[in-house]
Amino acid sequence: MTSPARPFVLHVDDEPELLGSWTNEVTSQGQIDIEVCHPQDLTEAILNRASLVLVDYRIENWPERANAPALALRPPNGLAVLATLQERAQELDPNRARAYALYTTFIDDVARELVRQPHIVARAHNLEWIFEKKGTHSSILERARRVAELAGAVESLPKTWPGDASASARSALHSWLALPENASWSDAAALGISRCRPPIHEFADHTHGIGVIRWALHKILPYPTFLLDEAHLAARLRVTLKSLRAVADAPDFTAFFGSALYTGQLSTFSGRRWWRAGVENAVFEATADSPGDLSVLHAALTDRIRGIEVSHAQRLFPVLSAQFETGDQLATEDAVVEVRPDDWPAFADEAWALRADLEDAPGLKAVAVEDGL
Repeated sequence: MTSPARPFVLHVDDEPELLGSWTNEVTSQGQIDIEVCHPQDLTEAILNRASLVLVDYRIENWPERANAPALALRPPNGLAVLATLQERAQELDPNRARAYALYTTFIDDVARELVRQPHIVARAHNLEWIFEKKGTHSSILERARRVAELAGAVESLPKTWPGDASASARSALHSWLALPENASWSDAAALGISRCRPPIHEFADHTHGIGVIRWALHKILPYPTFLLDEAHLAARLRVTLKSLRAVADAPDFTAFFGSALYTGQLSTFSGRRWWRAGVENAVFEATADSPGDLSVLHAALTDRIRGIEVSHAQRLFPVLSAQFETGDQLATEDAVVEVRPDDWPAFADEAWALRADLEDAPGLKAVAVEDGL
């Protein structure tokens, strides 16, 4: 893995003079450069520098576009501008990795009847991500952090992806994911990665590694795969999600599961993740004398992690909302039904919804599994 260059974000907006505070928030993330340009002021030199190209969806203040003589010279929105910039950047430097994302307040307009999940909408439009603008200060800070993290992830890719050699391609991916080399569970984690069909050969080579970023953003981080989010970790341990969130930064919890915390690229982009293999190893070590005994696991957890609250249900299930987003509650087996959204990867754990939600959520009801079929 080569030393990453300083990430540069090109942000295209029709009112750049209003984005001074936004620029400051992105640069405050550290070692990130950003330039906000009106589409009329874009140059090839600026585009060619970009690690991440970010374009506002609604571009209205552009008189030159409105007065252009031909329809093809009047891109209606940021999606059309992005498509043009993708092709032009490819011509300028066909060997450079770049990510492309939309920046919008109007995600419903972009989703066009898809559920408003950024990874699903981005995939539909051949983008890495959709950043949704919200007005609160905390949301601006969060968005700036994620923009900087995505740009940094691009620059962290090998300058030449070693797709021709299987061992080298796997090594590059494992390095990018920061898979621990010497952990007792490393081989199990590597097998979990492989089962998720990472695009590390011809597609990674063709996209200069951007295919790996898109795989992580679209197919890994949003789903329970070899990485687990807070809800799926809480369900695995049969503890309350609220208590897990409360103690996840505490030294007690870190001592128990800290080695399993995912620290690779995009590690905080969608919230904390833990290596499934690392979690299973910690559970096994804590219950070695009585493997599979839930009471023994709970005794170990409550003894070693102050504030953790256990559930006595034999199984707990994270459940999806009407927008196919994992909710803030865990449900018991009698309250859930399996659902199979179109975009749900076959290599991820099953998806579940509350049976009581189906009547008020036609999208969920349409993908509910009936009679196990």
